[in-house]
Amino acid sequence: MREEMVMLVVMPTMFVIFGWAFKTAINALQTRAHMKYHYALQDKLLDKLSSSPDALEYLRSGSGENVFAFATQERGNPYGRILSALQAGAVITLLGIGFVVLSYTSPLEDTAEGFVVIGVLGISLGLGFLVSSAAAYVFSKNWGLINGSSAEAEG
Repeated sequence: MREEMVMLVVMPTMFVIFGWAFKTAINALQTRAHMKYHYALQDKLLDKLSSSPDALEYLRSGSGENVFAFATQERGNPYGRILSALQAGAVITLLGIGFVVLSYTSPLEDTAEGFVVIGVLGISLGLGFLVSSAAAYVFSKNWGLINGSSAEAEG
């Protein structure tokens, strides 16, 4: 019975966690490579335009604005990152709570201990995401990335 529970619950959970971590790492590497390429392109373009009298005219044009739109878009929208951390935190915390509750219904003591370990790890990871999203919100608010700067709100 114990081995069946491990195969039915623990193994799929581990595959999902490792798959999610792999997907997150691949997305981070792709984003980093894309940003590195984009910034290199910006550097080359600025080097060429700095010696040209048409630089300001080009930068004010629609295509000049499009070249620099990626960098401002990445930095200007903190909502997506905060929301994704909040969602991940809620889901992982609830999953951890589910494993802890499942440990109380398990007939075998060894299986129950495994569910508690996975549950506590899930709760800890989920709470870490929730704290991370709260910290990101506070910093974004203080730095003026959300609803203007805090100095503007006071003045």
